Amino acid sequence: GMAIAVAPLTAAVLGAVSEEHTGTASGFNSAVARTGGLIATAMLGVVLARDGEGLIAGFHLALIGSAIAAVAASAAALFMVRKVKLRTP
Repeated sequence: GMAIAVAPLTAAVLGAVSEEHTGTASGFNSAVARTGGLIATAMLGVVLARDGEGLIAGFHLALIGSAIAAVAASAAALFMVRKVKLRTP
């Protein structure tokens, strides 16, 4: 799933800025991706530290948090990314 999401997202980010800002946009995109990975890893650690019913409840809470983040990201993409024109070499 990551291969389907990451390439178009990176293309949209880099296509939305002028050529002089592509380095900054690429760095910011990487920083946001790394931060998301750190948050996901931290959430997984908190969930796996529990056992029994607490483990199931933790997974449910993590899934709800992930769903909220996905909806927020989708809304941001819907309203912020407008008609991105990709540059052809």
